[in-house]
Order: sequence, then structure tokens, then C-alpha cells
Amino acid sequence: MPVRSVLLMVFLARVASAQSAPLPPAPGRLIDVGGRNLHVLCSGEGSPTVILEAGASSFAIDWTLVQREVSRANRVCSYDRAGSGWSDPTTAATRASSAHDLHTLLERAGEQEPFVLVGASRGGLLIRSYLLAYPDEVAGFVFVDPSTEDRLFTMLNGQGIAIAELTAEQLATTFPKAVIRVPRRNPQRGAPFDKLPPDLYDIRVRLDEKLIASSPDSVTPDVVGASQEAERAMLARLLATRKTPYPLGSRPTVVLTRGDEKNEGREGSHAALARLSTNSRHSVITGAGHEIHLFEPPAVISAIADVVRAVRDKSQLPPR
Repeated sequence: MPVRSVLLMVFLARVASAQSAPLPPAPGRLIDVGGRNLHVLCSGEGSPTVILEAGASSFAIDWTLVQREVSRANRVCSYDRAGSGWSDPTTAATRASSAHDLHTLLERAGEQEPFVLVGASRGGLLIRSYLLAYPDEVAGFVFVDPSTEDRLFTMLNGQGIAIAELTAEQLATTFPKAVIRVPRRNPQRGAPFDKLPPDLYDIRVRLDEKLIASSPDSVTPDVVGASQEAERAMLARLLATRKTPYPLGSRPTVVLTRGDEKNEGREGSHAALARLSTNSRHSVITGAGHEIHLFEPPAVISAIADVVRAVRDKSQLPPR
């Protein structure tokens, strides 16, 4: 998919607000983060607390199969970012960074650091951004088929270049000059989302329908430009951390890669991500698609357990 389309989808997810039929009550709590409510669902006991960060156009309930098992031995929280799920719409500030929202949510919900951050897809970028803002709160990572700044490209002067390597001025030359019509997609149905319990699967379809219905029919160039620049700035900050060795420090870190199709570029990028910590491993999960937490939840559950144990024991990760 062209990067402009990807960034537009991210923007639309961020500006979403409810316009469809009322949803059932939120399964978790709605926490005031400053005149807006965010939905968080926490369960279990035991430190460090595990925080589950969903991908773009995804929801807290996508983590159900993982959260139910992790909560048997640990405190674990999933949540809906602003504009998603049961949470209130986003703001200009949250479009620039979701880290402050999550920090405020956890603080006001009474959740205690240290945190093991688990990020799926785009969530992998967001949990690293959280580390930049709140390094003392983060004890470990699990990346679930994560997006990485070195694999997000756009076209500049007829050549593909990583967005993270562009200046703001260079990116601005790629912005649209006219209003962009927003295409409508169908809600996500079937595999792997149908691996959720039937009642939650039905609710997930409704959440996705709500997200789609709330998208505007068109967006202006200045709005698209602001969103894309915020994205570029985040990616550039993450890329800059790689100029120093081990930007993740010695935090226990597991990177999981989908294994349903061979992709040497993706696997190499994920292996490089694992090497950002001195205490890490990278695994390709045979047969799993992009949503590993739905295709093969035991792989994610095991990775979380290993990271939690390494944090508690101040030990190295097992090599499996």
C-alpha cells in the first residue's frame, strides 16, 4: 500500500469519533485524562505491569486471548487510544504523540510502574516513543510483528526514501495540493478476528463500523500535512536513537515476526530491532499472520512471561 494511503489511514483512525449506534458498555473503565475519557481494561495482579498497545485501526479487545492468560500471573492492561474503541476523540496534542495520553491514563488509573510494554504493528513504534518520553517507567518490551521506521517509505523526486530520513521541508513537498476524498473500506471480518469469542467478535465488527462511519468524507491538505509531519517527526526521533549503541539498554526485549510468508527485509529489520537491547531475542512464528496475538496467542503469552521473569529476576532472557 502506498505510504500516503497508510498515513491517511493512521490520520483517520486518530480523528475518529462516534457517530453510529450506541455500543454496549465498555468492558473496562473510562478514565478522565483532562476533559476526555480513555478506556482501559486491567486485570490480574503482580509486578511489573504489562501494558498492551494495539496497532492502527485496532482495539483493546483484540488482546483478549493474550490478556486472559497473562492476567493469571500478572497485572496487565489493554486500552483504546483516543478516537478508538470506547475512548473519546483525539486532539491536536494526541495526534502529535500518544505517549502523554497513555502516561496520564496509567497515572490516573492508579497503575504502578515499572511497565513491560507490548506493541503490535504500529504499536511497536508507539511503545518506543513512550520510552523516549518516560524512560524510567519502562522495564521491558515485547514487539509483535512491529512496524519499524526503516521500512516506512515515501517517494521523493522519483525515488523511494525512508520517511524518517526526510526533513520537514522535504516531506512538505509531497503533501497533496487539493482536498483528498476519503475512500471507504469494509469492516474487518473473518480471520483472524473471528478467533475472538463470538460476542467479542460481534462487538469488534461494530467498533470497526463505528471507526469507518466516523471518518470524514474528505480532508484538506493542511490537515493531512499536519498529520504526516507529526508522523515524520516521530519516526525521525526513533531513527536518531540508533546513532548510539543499545538505545533500549539492557531491558529484556523480545521481537516476534510473522511466519506465514518469507520476507527477508522484514525479518532483518526485526532482528536489528532486537539488537537495540543487550538482553534480547528475535523469533519468527511459523504460520502466524500479522496479528500474531490472534493467530498464535501462546507465542505472545510466552514472550511476555519470559520478559516479566527476566525483569523480576534481573536475568537474561532464555534463548528460545
